[in-house]
Amino acid sequence: MFASQSQKVMDFMEFLANSQRLTQWRPTGRAELMYITLSHECCDLDSVVCTLAVAYLHYRNPGTLKHNYMPVLNMLRRDFPSKSEVRFLLEQQQITADHHLVFRDDVPEELLLRSRYILVNHHVSPFHYCTEEVYDYRPYQCEAARLPIYCQRVMHPMHSCAALIVERYDSAIYNYANIQCPRVYELLHAALLLQNNNFAQYSSEKQLEEVRDYQLMLYLEKKLGVLQAPQRSILYGALVAAMFDLNELTLPQILRREFKLLRANNGSHLVRIAQCCFPMAVTRFISFEFAQLALQQFGSEHNCDFILLLGTSMRPKGALAVKELALIPLDALRNLQDRRFFDHLIVNLNDAEQPFLGLDPYRGLHFMQGAFFFLKAWNIQFYDMLHLVQRIIYHWVSEYLYPCK
Repeated sequence: MFASQSQKVMDFMEFLANSQRLTQWRPTGRAELMYITLSHECCDLDSVVCTLAVAYLHYRNPGTLKHNYMPVLNMLRRDFPSKSEVRFLLEQQQITADHHLVFRDDVPEELLLRSRYILVNHHVSPFHYCTEEVYDYRPYQCEAARLPIYCQRVMHPMHSCAALIVERYDSAIYNYANIQCPRVYELLHAALLLQNNNFAQYSSEKQLEEVRDYQLMLYLEKKLGVLQAPQRSILYGALVAAMFDLNELTLPQILRREFKLLRANNGSHLVRIAQCCFPMAVTRFISFEFAQLALQQFGSEHNCDFILLLGTSMRPKGALAVKELALIPLDALRNLQDRRFFDHLIVNLNDAEQPFLGLDPYRGLHFMQGAFFFLKAWNIQFYDMLHLVQRIIYHWVSEYLYPCK
């Protein structure tokens, strides 16, 4: 039997536990609907915390029609251990995957197709046709999003999705029930800190006072009544340490921590690339005894021809940046077309200006016939690389299909 607002009002922890039971929800014939609050597929701390917080806010402010709200993390359950900083923060609040979280593969396909959606920290989704609400701080991609005209877009120029959600909790309109949940506030506070790199990029208090994310962090601290600058630094340090603590992970889990699959077909040859990103030096990853086996298994599971490895580290001002890059051919370049694509990708990565990578090759590294580089640039992140590789692939396809006459 599913809990509803007509029954006892659940607190945050009870709400999360009940969300696992909602995976078996079926229409009752009444007006109630199922709303899935869906995180970004990267499932970083900002996405996960906001997904839980938005779903709970809707549950506690139900309106006249009492619908069901289920927060869903847009990843496979098996991959959750790879999100070490997310797991660390949630466990600090006694939130565990086994008892409180719902993952994409927990939800039956029939329910996915039947539900309405609230998208969190993204606005481009295969479920765009039945999306009613979006929370995202990134610029709107009109053509890619294809959202219904009735969809409410909460898309303000912030530095984190957590800032958008804190504003919602502070609104007398959207939080008319005046829900004040310290546990939710602590989660949002941690997400704000990590996403903004503890605001280390701002040199003066005057600059900080104009930053909306910082204003909302102070609002949370006032509500919590305990945190000040030294405590912020301790919390931020613990979250960063947890992010880089990969000791309990297997090599396949590290590869699956954050990855995207790309494919291109120039009419005669299909190429599939996986872009894998993790907070570890690429040169350290390949030094592990079973690194080659892990890469081959990952490539076989996802049917890849190449794997682009991105190793990240913390830059001086606190932000996470890609510092090492490796392009691994899984067939050792025995195929002529693969070799041509490999060369095309390497040449264009070196020549790239938007963004400029400043690639410095590691000489003498012959692991799996790959190409290995150090990045001199300090501002490159996962999606910068993804968009660059997409443009290079498009150029490769265009060269073949529409050669210059």
